[in-house]
Amino acid sequence: MMNWNDFFKDLQKWMEASNMMMQKLGLGSSQYWKWCIETLGVLENRYPHPLVVKFLVDILSYQDEAVSQIQGRKQNENRIS
Repeated sequence: MMNWNDFFKDLQKWMEASNMMMQKLGLGSSQYWKWCIETLGVLENRYPHPLVVKFLVDILSYQDEAVSQIQGRKQNENRIS
């Protein structure tokens, strides 16, 4: 049986670690994305449930959108300069 309480506690810990890694490495860095994918894979293996996969995919999607927004802003700034 899936222990959702443990999953969400671990997910919260992951999010805190993710914030620290973003500050250290930068959201758009390849090092951050390597860390992100590897550690989300650990959560997926620890909690093998289809809904967990959906949560983790949504997290990756959200991160990807954030990078796209940052890159879009940088491109606009470069056009203005």
